[in-house]
Amino acid sequence: MAGDFIIDAHVHTYPTAEIGRQALQGAGKSGCWGTVAEILSVMARGKISYAIQANMTPTYDMKMAALKDFPADMPEEERDRAEKEIDEKMIGRMKRRNVWTCTMAKQNPALVPLISVDILQTPSDMEAEIEEKVKRYGARGLKLHPVSNRFFPYDPKLRPAFTKAMEMGLPILFHSGEAETAGYTDADFGRPSNFEQVLQSFPRLFIILAHLGKGFLEESVQLAQKYDNVFFDTSAIISGTELKGGLSSNVQAVEMIRKIGVQKVLFGSDWPWFDPLPAIERIKSWDFSEGEKRRILGQNAVEIFGLDDLVIS
Repeated sequence: MAGDFIIDAHVHTYPTAEIGRQALQGAGKSGCWGTVAEILSVMARGKISYAIQANMTPTYDMKMAALKDFPADMPEEERDRAEKEIDEKMIGRMKRRNVWTCTMAKQNPALVPLISVDILQTPSDMEAEIEEKVKRYGARGLKLHPVSNRFFPYDPKLRPAFTKAMEMGLPILFHSGEAETAGYTDADFGRPSNFEQVLQSFPRLFIILAHLGKGFLEESVQLAQKYDNVFFDTSAIISGTELKGGLSSNVQAVEMIRKIGVQKVLFGSDWPWFDPLPAIERIKSWDFSEGEKRRILGQNAVEIFGLDDLVIS
């Protein structure tokens, strides 16, 4: 039955080990670099039926790196034109990343693709990207990273994407709370409280906040108790190898998930930063009923991401 499946609702995949190594920036604790072959091997060992690829493109950092090459005395008109060209390049990279993610899922049915959009896009381009990647490539939702790409979730530029996702029944997985990735120190972008405006404005849009809003757990509890359309994943907070902010106590973890609601929590690992297998065993040991554990480990993800067609009863 669907509830017996284990689904890792938060992994990252990369075309090559070298690209994954660059993304991890020395912070990985899984012993992997994020290749598709590696995640399939991990899934086989952990009896993980599906993994949701939460891939995104760090357009902000790439754009800032490109802007540094502009000469200080560059005329304003020329600078504006060159910056627009950079924006187009960044959008192109993101779109190619979306295609690659979806293609890997088509070639490997155990992988479920999420795509990104970006505030650099026009509203119509954002909407078209979502529609095309869902209808043509099989995307199952969106992944957005406020801290990495330096935006607040309530930025008006994102409203077209939220509207389109809500119309198409697509959940959006957001990074929330603190981040251990090198350079992502501006946690305020991803504070759970910043999502309240979006939850109010888009009541039929399923929003998943990664990491249980690590660093701002009480804000997560408040949102969970107030809004039916907010959910959370356990990535980067229960592995036992977090640098800070992890739920190291089983009693604390169970208490937090009880406050949020078992039906609102999805197992996720943030692989290859963290190894999913110890986290799975930890969840199995928690003081929940077997039915509640099945919900966290897979059933909630089946329902929220609409994976019933993949899971064979």
